[in-house]
Amino acid sequence: MSRKNRVVILTVISAFLFCAMIAAASLSPLADTGSSANQFNSIGMWSAIGMILVFYLIPILIYMLGVDAMKFVMAALCGMGLLIHLSTAAIVLMVSIFSDHPLSDVITVTVLCLASAAVNIIWFFAAFRSSSKKPVTRDFT
Repeated sequence: MSRKNRVVILTVISAFLFCAMIAAASLSPLADTGSSANQFNSIGMWSAIGMILVFYLIPILIYMLGVDAMKFVMAALCGMGLLIHLSTAAIVLMVSIFSDHPLSDVITVTVLCLASAAVNIIWFFAAFRSSSKKPVTRDFT
């Protein structure tokens, strides 16, 4: 499998997990924590999912069209996503510890955040690991 295919597949998985995390958070008791929290199937939840998909779709389309430099833009976005997922997992765990919500109510959000973070780390290796194949040179002299 080529590097470009691996990057595209991991980007699609990352986008799916990010959207699933938003939906899971809107289904959890976290949706009742404040006025700006998204309720499931609300316009806020769908606009958040749409915005995330746009941030994934535009760079990956440009990358698939052959602009390899877009990989660096995607890396910056992936780094921000990694920061978002790890901080969200930490905040969700802190909220469940210091509130009356049991961990079982927010475990899905935490697992999705950690899975997304893992996929983003794997994405960096897939996108920037040096090629293991060395060119074959033949000396006919």
